Amino acid sequence: MRGRYNIEGHTAFISHQMKHYALAFLCTFFLFNGYSQLGGNSSYLLLDLPSSARVSALGGKYISVWDDDIDLAYLNPALLDSADAGQISLNYGNLFAGTRNGFASYGVDKPGIATFAATMQYLSYGEFSQRDEFNTDLGTFSASEYVLNLGAGREIDSLFRVGANLKFVHSQLESYQSSAIAIDVAGTYRSKNKDFTIALVLRNAGVALTTYTEGQREKLPFAVDLGMTKRLSKSPLRFTLTLADLQKWDLSYTDPADIGRIDPLTGDEIPVEEKNVAEKILLHVHGGMEFLLGENFHLRLGYDFRRRSELSINDIPGGSGISWGLGLKISKFRLSYGRVIYNQSGASNHLGVAVRFSDFRKAS
Repeated sequence: MRGRYNIEGHTAFISHQMKHYALAFLCTFFLFNGYSQLGGNSSYLLLDLPSSARVSALGGKYISVWDDDIDLAYLNPALLDSADAGQISLNYGNLFAGTRNGFASYGVDKPGIATFAATMQYLSYGEFSQRDEFNTDLGTFSASEYVLNLGAGREIDSLFRVGANLKFVHSQLESYQSSAIAIDVAGTYRSKNKDFTIALVLRNAGVALTTYTEGQREKLPFAVDLGMTKRLSKSPLRFTLTLADLQKWDLSYTDPADIGRIDPLTGDEIPVEEKNVAEKILLHVHGGMEFLLGENFHLRLGYDFRRRSELSINDIPGGSGISWGLGLKISKFRLSYGRVIYNQSGASNHLGVAVRFSDFRKAS
C-alpha cells in the first residue's frame, strides 16, 4: 500500500532525491549512448516488439500508465507494484508469413523489498526449406528468438517509483546461435490526483555473450524512451504521448537506391530529399488513447508516425501506422485484443488474457 504524501514534510527531501535521480539517469544515458542502435543496425529485434495485445493496440511504446496491468511492467519495470502480485498474463501475436510472437509474465510482491516479475517472450519465424547451391532439398530448419526477463520495481514514496529489468536473450537461426545479456532502468512519477504520469526508460543496454560467427559481435537495440499520460478530469479519456528512441535525433531513413540517381534529361544527380525538423520530431512520436468505459470495457487507439513514414506504400498509405483494440473483463479474466496496421498489404493481430490468483481465493 502507498502511504499518504505530506507536501510540507517531504518537499525538501523530494527535491534532494530528484537531483540524485536526474544525475543517475543522465550518467546512465551518456554511459550507454555509445550503444545507440536502430533497426537494421542491431540484432535481437525481438526486444523491440510489443509484448502484449494492449501495448500493440496503443502504438507499441506504452510506458507511462500506472495501473494494475503486469504486461506494462516489461516496458517499464518502475510500474511494478503490489497490485501486480499473483497476476499471470499470457499473450499471443500472429505476425506475417507464419511468424508468431508469445509473451508470459507473473508477478510476486516482497513487502519492504520490491515487486518482482518473471517474464518470457519468444519469436518463432517458422519452418524454412534448406537447399544447397545445386537446389538439392536438404530438409527444413527453424529460426527463433527468446527473452527471459526478471524485473523489479520499488516505491520511493507515494509519487515516485524506480525499477530495472535484467534480460537474457538467445537467438537461433538454423545452426547459428547467439546470446546476450541486457538491462533496463526506469523511473516513474505520478501526480497526487493520479491524473498525470511521466516515465523515463533506458532499454536494452548490454553486450553479446556468444555470437553467430567468430569475431562478429552482435549489437543490441539500445533506446531511450520518455512517456507522458494524462487522464482528463471527469472524463473517460486517457491520452498518452511517448517520445521513443531519444538516443538519436535523426531517425529518417534514406534508401540507398536513391543515392546517386541521375536525371536522364539533364544528366545531373537527383538530390535526395531530406526530412524537415518537424518531420524528424514526428518520427519519435507514438500516440495512444484509451476510452475507459467502466471497469469492464476499454477501447484503445494508437498511432506510430515512424511506422507510417517507413512502411506505407507511396500515394496509398491507407491505415498504415494506426493500431486499435479493446479490453474486456469477464468474471475474473481480463481479455485484450490489438490489431496493428503496417501497410496496405497486411496487419497483425494480438490476443491477451490475464488473471489474478487471489481473485479466486476471495470467491471461495
